[in-house]
Amino acid sequence: MVPTVTQQLRSMRRRFCDTILPALPPDAEFAHEQANLMLATFDWLLDTHEHEYRYQVVENNEYRSLLTELVFLAGAAVGEQLREEADACLAEPGPAPGEASIPQADLADQTRRLKEHAMRLVSALLADSESAEARALLAKTARAQGHRDLAYYRLTGFPRDAAEIQSTLDSVQHD
Repeated sequence: MVPTVTQQLRSMRRRFCDTILPALPPDAEFAHEQANLMLATFDWLLDTHEHEYRYQVVENNEYRSLLTELVFLAGAAVGEQLREEADACLAEPGPAPGEASIPQADLADQTRRLKEHAMRLVSALLADSESAEARALLAKTARAQGHRDLAYYRLTGFPRDAAEIQSTLDSVQHD
């Protein structure tokens, strides 16, 4: 199993506290100050990163709603260019409000269960002589997963020539 970002951050924080902080010389005040800032950053990341996407969706929808209402209220009271710019911004695709309803950890758990059920079904179908379609579906999903994983872990130094995660995810939405 590939560790989640939360698990990796917790591990880094633990190693930082168990290995790096004790190794600092007691009289290295600046190093201790910087280490405490890094520890605070680990704590902040652990507290917020799983909620970042939901935060952005909620904020986007709130301001989209506000701008829609302000454009309606403004009517002809503001210049045409200002209304056109606001309308153009509102015309850009945005997230659905429901995208903020599921916490990231719950979504990851659900995805794990989906994978488990898919593998059990594929195993049963592969035992059947009519398994070509199941094999093709599994291969298609495995290729997509492989591309996502390579892009996601490209900065770790292991994958070579991996695409950026955004372009990999964007290509899925256009397929």
